[in-house]
Amino acid sequence: MSNEAQTYVATLAIGNITAKFVLSRLADRADERFSCFPSVPLLAAEAEKSERVVQRALALLRELKVISDKERTRPDKSTASSRYYLHGPWDDYAKTGVPFPTITTPKQKRAEAWAEPPIEGEFRPGTAAAEALGIPKGNSEPPPAPEPEPYEGEDGQDAADDTDPSLPDTEQEAPAVPAAKAPKKAAAKKTSGKAPSKSAGKEQVRMTREQAAAVATVEAAWPAELAQLLPKYRPGAIRDAILAGLDGGRTPDQLVARVQRRWYAHGYMKDLLPGGKGIATPVGVAVRLVGPSLECPDPMCEDRVLIHTGDACPKCEQRGMDRRADHRAGHVPGPRGERKPGPVWWTCGNKACQQPGKGEQPADGLCDTCREAMLASTQQLAAELAAEEAERRRFEDQLAWNGMLEDAYDEHQEREDQVVEARKAAERERKRIADAEEKERIREEIRRQHPELAQYAQA
Repeated sequence: MSNEAQTYVATLAIGNITAKFVLSRLADRADERFSCFPSVPLLAAEAEKSERVVQRALALLRELKVISDKERTRPDKSTASSRYYLHGPWDDYAKTGVPFPTITTPKQKRAEAWAEPPIEGEFRPGTAAAEALGIPKGNSEPPPAPEPEPYEGEDGQDAADDTDPSLPDTEQEAPAVPAAKAPKKAAAKKTSGKAPSKSAGKEQVRMTREQAAAVATVEAAWPAELAQLLPKYRPGAIRDAILAGLDGGRTPDQLVARVQRRWYAHGYMKDLLPGGKGIATPVGVAVRLVGPSLECPDPMCEDRVLIHTGDACPKCEQRGMDRRADHRAGHVPGPRGERKPGPVWWTCGNKACQQPGKGEQPADGLCDTCREAMLASTQQLAAELAAEEAERRRFEDQLAWNGMLEDAYDEHQEREDQVVEARKAAERERKRIADAEEKERIREEIRRQHPELAQYAQA
């Protein structure tokens, strides 16, 4: 636990309450190196948020350069929780020398407001100084005392707005303001030098606790690819589309199923594949995924299926039959009842598929499904051939290496044999010289002790 880190992160201006909470939890666990390694599931449980929300909060902190992290791997190659390093005055703000943005406390606001000296008015009428200056006694009433500025809490909100947004509207009714004080508050607002905010003319949407939970459930079901493209804040269009879906008689689980079904059925997943056209407006795609269908007038129709019975929607079937009849006739309805030539239809060249297609026929004559399958088979075959070629080269390299080892062993053994043979020859020569010297010593001994046998000793 680092008191210095906790005290410092409390003054940072992060702009996201979840990211600020995650940062405070990291500071609470910081060691002497201002680092810690809590897991994402643990942080999500402490914040009462999903792991995806906590990962977004960590990404925001990394983007703000407030933290850095390292991956950790165990000896068995499994992944452990990352180690997070907090930046601040202790490391010169990540070696940049630029302090991070901080919040402005109410005490600092009052110090800024009272930095200028107070403005003095005229002398009160009826006093000696007023009579000396010739100020008439017309109004002897004292001037009204200036209206004190409204108190702001630690979170920057007025005391009157200090309500819990999670409670229902019936539990948040503010106490009635006396009629005598209302004009003063209005005058204070008029005389305040603050410019009106841009959202002053917009109607604020306050959701109930159930609506907020339903919206959070649907937002947690965004596909991972789309969630990375959406902005970090919640656009009002997405919120309104989700609330419209809920007002249409759908449950959060049904909206989640709608999002997952349309993500693939409408081709958005294919647009993000390599070579696809991509997604230019992620917010618009999110609205189309969760919004109600505009083609069928039946409110119980859920993408051509009646949600209360599970049967096919008869109105959608009739509309599909009419469209197919128009396509077979070679025309589509135009404006004011006129007919114009329809698109050119063709059949997939794969005999096992034979799916119809419209528009210009591709050069290979295949539909998108067959083309993707053929591309996947080609890539798999190329991968298998590459693996076989790599295995063949590895086997050849192993054979060459084994041959080199055998040659080296043979050469080493030959050298060892030569050394042993040389040692044996040297030993034989040493023994022969020793024997010759011993014989000569014996002969000398015989000549000395028995001179009469010298002639025989020489023989």
